[in-house]
Amino acid sequence: MYKLAVDIGGTKTIVGVIDEKMEIIDFQTFETIATSPQQQFDKIVSLAKDYKNKYKQLAPQTLNIAMPGPCEYKEGIFLNPPNLQQYNGFNAGDYIRKQSDFDPAFVNDTDAAIRAEYRDLDVNESSLIYLTISTGIGLAYMNNGKPLHGADGNFGEIGHTIIKTDSDYQCPVCKQYGCVENEISGLAISRKATDIMGEETSTRQAIDMYINDEHSEITAMLDEVMKMTQQLCNNIYSLYNVYTIVLGGGVTNSALPYKESIESYARNHNLMTEGEFKVKISNLNSNVLAGLYDVK
Repeated sequence: MYKLAVDIGGTKTIVGVIDEKMEIIDFQTFETIATSPQQQFDKIVSLAKDYKNKYKQLAPQTLNIAMPGPCEYKEGIFLNPPNLQQYNGFNAGDYIRKQSDFDPAFVNDTDAAIRAEYRDLDVNESSLIYLTISTGIGLAYMNNGKPLHGADGNFGEIGHTIIKTDSDYQCPVCKQYGCVENEISGLAISRKATDIMGEETSTRQAIDMYINDEHSEITAMLDEVMKMTQQLCNNIYSLYNVYTIVLGGGVTNSALPYKESIESYARNHNLMTEGEFKVKISNLNSNVLAGLYDVK
């Protein structure tokens, strides 16, 4: 049986059809409408209805949706997502039911991703961490083959914990200085590079300059970003007593040496000695979408 799945990200949204092997049968992508949750979910429902008419194998009312947290996932209420502030308080569950006959189910986006990553692992590993570094930062934990959700489904909201105590940048959402999301995410890299260059500089442009050693300040900035990422992952190995971290998100698929540098840092500094510290860069194109099959 096929199922409808939706991955809502800070910059793009994917609506697709998934089979029981977590393979993507069909999908469409559009730019997330950050200014209007109503328009966003009108678009989602419209695409879902089109797929329902196209694929007779679809579970008739199922619509599994991954939302960036923090959210109230039982009902589908956005609470305070950092990159979708206009969605605060919006009840997606009620809105979808009023617009259609779908019975939506909601889950944290990283929780969906780790389900797909767990199936894709080529090693016998029952416990692992999934860490996404993209527009924002998110974390999920598979413990003995089961994802942990936390008290209200918001497990792994690591983006607004502190990683740099001497930062001069105050987060506009959590109002703290030096939170993870504003120091090592793709948006953070672009923001810092723009400040250095005095003109709009994308994450990709900054990474290209770093790899080609074109600008000393960009090199120093990204050296610090990589060092903080290494330290964060080393903390994760210790806090969750795991030896495997799967890295996802667009930034981790860049030329930055995430795998080698994190593994080396952990070998040199972590006190756990029973296993081998491993980093896997995700090779799944849409792990969140695929992982939504098992939600409902």
